[in-house]
Amino acid sequence: MNRFWSPPLKNRTAPPREAYSGRRGAFIHRVMPVFLLLCVFLSSCLQREEKAAADDLSEARQAFAKLDYLDAEKSFERYLRRNPDGADRWETWNTLLDIALTLRHDRKAAIEILESMRIEYETDHKRLRQVELQLAEQYRQDGKYTRAEKLWSDVVESRSVSPEDKAEASRGLAGIYLLRLEFELAKESLGYCLELPISGSLHAECLQDLAGVHIATDELPEAARKLQELLAINDISEAQRTLSTFMLADVLEQEGNLKQAGKLFESIHDTYPNKRVIEKRLRSLKEKGKKR
Repeated sequence: MNRFWSPPLKNRTAPPREAYSGRRGAFIHRVMPVFLLLCVFLSSCLQREEKAAADDLSEARQAFAKLDYLDAEKSFERYLRRNPDGADRWETWNTLLDIALTLRHDRKAAIEILESMRIEYETDHKRLRQVELQLAEQYRQDGKYTRAEKLWSDVVESRSVSPEDKAEASRGLAGIYLLRLEFELAKESLGYCLELPISGSLHAECLQDLAGVHIATDELPEAARKLQELLAINDISEAQRTLSTFMLADVLEQEGNLKQAGKLFESIHDTYPNKRVIEKRLRSLKEKGKKR
């Protein structure tokens, strides 16, 4: 008989149904213990991973509290690697950012962290805008004005951004335009900022920036009007009021209104950070008055 030959299918006899049931039962009986063992193994692995992630975060926080920033940084980074869906990732990213900026003074590392955060939170619009505003500022400080301008422009044009964030982005754009001596664009950006429904203190910051642009373009009467409008706002900080008063006194001195400028300088003698500067300006005013 040919060993490759087999009877036609129609002549074959199917094994009884009980045989199939028996085989299936035997298969399940053999596989089930393996399956259960695998489940226990995976569960154990997951628990170990969760414990390791928690340990990393705990170690990082303890090291940070002890001012051991190098170990803290390593543990925070390890937590991010081990726990891709962790609830504390936002806190961890921001702590690493603080370490890079305030402790290491490493702007390049800070930009890398912010770029990573930008990818991770691309669908979380609120957090994404926070990241982009910080990233734009870091690019500006790093001299990468085109990148900063693009990020701030995206914030201004977005429909899902708060008026406060739009105001901050508008001020950032105006700063870049001012560096480029594009004064009209700076005025336009700050004019947009003033139209936003924002707090009095933030409105005052936009007015102060705009007054600075008018001073740069030698439009002193307009600068004085903006500063007077600013000082009429009630809910501004003492520091902001002091600086604006100094700016207005300087403008009035340039316009020749020495008496009023002197009164303003005297009014901030005790609140200005450097009293010697105020005293020097007052002496200068007296000397100018004598020459008249």
